[in-house]
Amino acid sequence: MQFFKPSQELSAKLDALSKSQAVIEFNLDGTIITANQNFLGAMGYRLDEIQGKHHSVFVDPEFRESAEYKEFWEALGRGEFQSREFQRVAKGGRSIWIQASYNPLLDGHGKPFKVVKFASDITEQKLRNADYEGQINAIQKSQAVIEFNLDGTVIVANDNFLKTLGYRLDEIQGKHHSMFVESDYRDSIGYREF
Repeated sequence: MQFFKPSQELSAKLDALSKSQAVIEFNLDGTIITANQNFLGAMGYRLDEIQGKHHSVFVDPEFRESAEYKEFWEALGRGEFQSREFQRVAKGGRSIWIQASYNPLLDGHGKPFKVVKFASDITEQKLRNADYEGQINAIQKSQAVIEFNLDGTVIVANDNFLKTLGYRLDEIQGKHHSMFVESDYRDSIGYREF
């Protein structure tokens, strides 16, 4: 078993993070200090193209001027971390989605002095989800769709279903699927197995 000094272990952990995550560091005012190769690759930049520039190069102009963006950096300056999905702009204006956490680093007195962002590119996942959502919306528009709990209770139905069967949602929601079948079938072993 190999033993490390705490500083060696910390360095090894940071190296591991840097290998798997896109990492970029900022001054509290949003000025870019440095970024690792994962970050540069995801965004399409070389370090010398972004170093010393403001984080705002990665956001669209409308968001750059918003109160929300200003508050984002003010919160980081107060030492409040930010973590969620963010839409950003890569080199050439290409849209990119990241799952990221912006982490203010605190000095010995608890005051923030720098921000480190750890991120993963989730653009493909977001595009795939948008495609699935589009397919589901198309199905909802063209098909009669109803959802049930596992016990057969109606959760929700789309307009096509309601129009086809002549119901309003409040007439079927919370009721059992058996209301849609003939009594002979409702009382059968086959229906119970279904």
